[in-house]
Amino acid sequence: MDLDDIKVFREVALHGSMTQAAEALGYAQSSVTARIRKLEAELRVTLFYRNAKGVQLTPSGQIFQEQGFKITQLIEELYTQLHPSEVPGGLLHIGAMETTAATRLPSLLKKYHSLHDQVELSLQTGPTDYLINQVLNYELDLAFVGTTINHPEIIETESFKEEMVLVAEKKDHPQDILEIIKSRTILVFRPGCYYRSLLEQYLRETAFIPFRRFEFGSLEAIIGGVSAGIGISLLPKSVIEDKLQSGALAAYELPPHLRMCTTMLIQRKDTIPTAAITNFVDLIKNLR
Repeated sequence: MDLDDIKVFREVALHGSMTQAAEALGYAQSSVTARIRKLEAELRVTLFYRNAKGVQLTPSGQIFQEQGFKITQLIEELYTQLHPSEVPGGLLHIGAMETTAATRLPSLLKKYHSLHDQVELSLQTGPTDYLINQVLNYELDLAFVGTTINHPEIIETESFKEEMVLVAEKKDHPQDILEIIKSRTILVFRPGCYYRSLLEQYLRETAFIPFRRFEFGSLEAIIGGVSAGIGISLLPKSVIEDKLQSGALAAYELPPHLRMCTTMLIQRKDTIPTAAITNFVDLIKNLR
């Protein structure tokens, strides 16, 4: 077993697919498959369940994922200490909510890449609870989440301030927000999304709890559903600025205690501070 074996394993675990891992690594699929089989033979365990849809970690695979990550961290830390002036490089795994990925990250990642073009970036999107678990399980180096975590194993860096608004289809005549809520389905991301929890809190406080909830897997689908009049949602105002200006959507203010959200950048406390991670966090701090 060598470090490249662990790298291949991590990519397969991340993508849940030998094919996608091979594409990400620039390897032939047969090479990735052979290395995983070789690794399993050396360890004398099965690391992945194979099925028609891809692969999933076995209990042994989950142990190897956590311990293998710690091994690579130690090697990276050793290398960083031996080469403190080294140009940031390697693969940086970042997670973000769909809304943050759509509006905040494009310009940020462009700037980071212009400063550190030796770093390869991998971006994964999902709801806040999912991203927290990915960081805790060492599957993401950094993640942008919708609220303060206050977890003993996590370091948080304040990143962006977002004004949250209730979003509805634009009508020719003004509408009262409570009348809109009475007659509409709410369009939300899957459970674990912080913005969904805010919307549900608002509905509880106003005593209007629609019994229909449509869950969507993408920001575009939610915006499209609201524009089509299917229902209402709660989103950062920055996400729908163009739709508000074009008259496709209408936005309604929330009560002050629900109006502002702070997006936090999180990482594990025991994450090795590689140059790539340190420089990304510094870039976020300099935005404030």
